[in-house]
Amino acid sequence: MEWRHPSCFEPQLTDEVISFFAKYMLDIYREINYLLSEKYDSNYGRGTSIFDRTYNCFLDMIVNKQCPVDVHLINGSYKLIFQIGNASIRFLKDDFEKPKKKKFLMQQLQSLSLFPLDDHQPHFWRFILNEPKTLDDEPLVVFAGYNLANEVVAYWDSSSITDINHIYLVEPETPTSVELGSPLVEDPEMDNEKEDDDDSEAVNN
Repeated sequence: MEWRHPSCFEPQLTDEVISFFAKYMLDIYREINYLLSEKYDSNYGRGTSIFDRTYNCFLDMIVNKQCPVDVHLINGSYKLIFQIGNASIRFLKDDFEKPKKKKFLMQQLQSLSLFPLDDHQPHFWRFILNEPKTLDDEPLVVFAGYNLANEVVAYWDSSSITDINHIYLVEPETPTSVELGSPLVEDPEMDNEKEDDDDSEAVNN
């Protein structure tokens, strides 16, 4: 089945709108992996932190109307379902090509099972954060629309986004050397002689 751009099904799902959310997901992913990269950090800790920060970020932007289009909050719990136009949207971290979290899609499918099956119409949408598979890969956000048969019918990914906040470790610059004169250090024996002279003067006076 040919994948079409999300705006073919919902006009408000433009590149600008989709990339607005995708950029935050990518920035948060990179920030968390940069911050939680010490010996005692784990994939579990990074995963929960990425989800929690993304959830709080999306919820805050939706509630405070900071999105480029009208976004309606459907469920403010950790499921976080929001709606743009007629598109019901959630986010998750998974492998788009080989999804492990099919439960999310099956739950949605069961809730919509009373509707007539339309192979070409997306009924639910997902922002999917795909982690890099190798050190040379970059994280990728896929925005996909699924029909009631759990098949992708609409597709967009973040490969075209250029203005993302990348975090790099920068080697510190070595400061330019400066010639310094010899430090002024007085001979302690000379200090003692001076103190003796001062004492003798005080006694003689």
